[in-house]
Amino acid sequence: MTERPDSTSLSPDPLTETPEPAAPGLYVHVPFCSRICPYCDFAVTPLGGPGSERLDRYRHALLTELELRAAALGADTVYFGGGTPSLAPAGFFREVALAASERGLASPSPFIFLEANPEDLVHDPELARQWAAEEIWGVSLGVQALDESRLRFLGRAHNASDAAVAVSRLAEAGIPWISVDLIYGTAGQTPESLREELVAMAALPGVNHISAYELSIEPGTPFGRRRARGETLAVRSEDGSALFHAVHETLRESGFAAYEACNFATAPEFRSRHNRKYWSLVEYLGVGPSAHSFAPERGERFWNRRAFEHWEEAILRGEEPTAERETLRPYERALEEVFLRLRTTDGLPLGGFSARYGEAVVRANRRLFGKWRARGLVELRGDEMTGCLRPTREGLAVADALAREMNLDALTADRDAA
Repeated sequence: MTERPDSTSLSPDPLTETPEPAAPGLYVHVPFCSRICPYCDFAVTPLGGPGSERLDRYRHALLTELELRAAALGADTVYFGGGTPSLAPAGFFREVALAASERGLASPSPFIFLEANPEDLVHDPELARQWAAEEIWGVSLGVQALDESRLRFLGRAHNASDAAVAVSRLAEAGIPWISVDLIYGTAGQTPESLREELVAMAALPGVNHISAYELSIEPGTPFGRRRARGETLAVRSEDGSALFHAVHETLRESGFAAYEACNFATAPEFRSRHNRKYWSLVEYLGVGPSAHSFAPERGERFWNRRAFEHWEEAILRGEEPTAERETLRPYERALEEVFLRLRTTDGLPLGGFSARYGEAVVRANRRLFGKWRARGLVELRGDEMTGCLRPTREGLAVADALAREMNLDALTADRDAA
């Protein structure tokens, strides 16, 4: 691993500590892609045409939004998602992180992470070293598959050898946190073929984190329209369950421990520092088109205008580009907390949950918790009122359904009155 400069360092060494995800986070949405994948439902737009001109407009508007939202947030993570952040020009990530720090939105030493496509690292052999010079500490690489036919089906622009080259360049540049994404559950995939891809992915030198998501087909996407015409694009739900267990078994055997239903790391220090904030309902601010934010002290979510042009127009008028706001009622906040925490191996701390929503809620669900334990879906660490419910692998597989089984009648008066 290459040495980091001491005198001009923006970020600390992330391998020296493993902080809890209590500090706020800053998310930066980069909306451009060289091509749009058929399964993608994110707010993205083809870069096309004179790409540098649109990127310059985006950069100017983004820095202006940071000025408009200046506040004492002090985020310790700055995460560039997309879209395809790896299309951004040299110096962009450091410039944005420093601008955020100067405006109080990020700490003086935030951890900077970005999403990237393998082909960008293949086409530019110096890109990984450029990111290292910008003090990027983590890269999430959109590999999605290592099977050539599945890569073509998913509309990816790279091949399996490109993915290996991209990972090796990140490792050689000294990027400490290297994550690869995998999409599973495409039609015709078997547990055996999935295991082959996972073993190969886990063996890529330098990879210490893997995110594995089951294919989700959303209306309005090319895949959604094809499904509406009767095409079979994904495995059946019962087969999806077998694939879920194949993912967890194979990655565990390969040295990657699950810490969330879809996320695996070789050691605690390689768990996602930014995404854990979402799962723990910690404050975060999103900037850029469609970016979402959460202010827990007032239970409010708000999000930016989705279209690039509409987002840019609002900023040029000197307005925060917020599209809508919503205030979560106690019932909604409790349901979301159960949903998110039961997807993590840390589980649901009942003492804190009781303090936030009342002992009556926990008491009303003690029998349900007992049924979950009897079914092998959760384990209880501690007593029934202040202990922690931690999902087993079987529980992680059905975590979304578990949240819906909760009795939250004590909190529904405000919901029913609305």
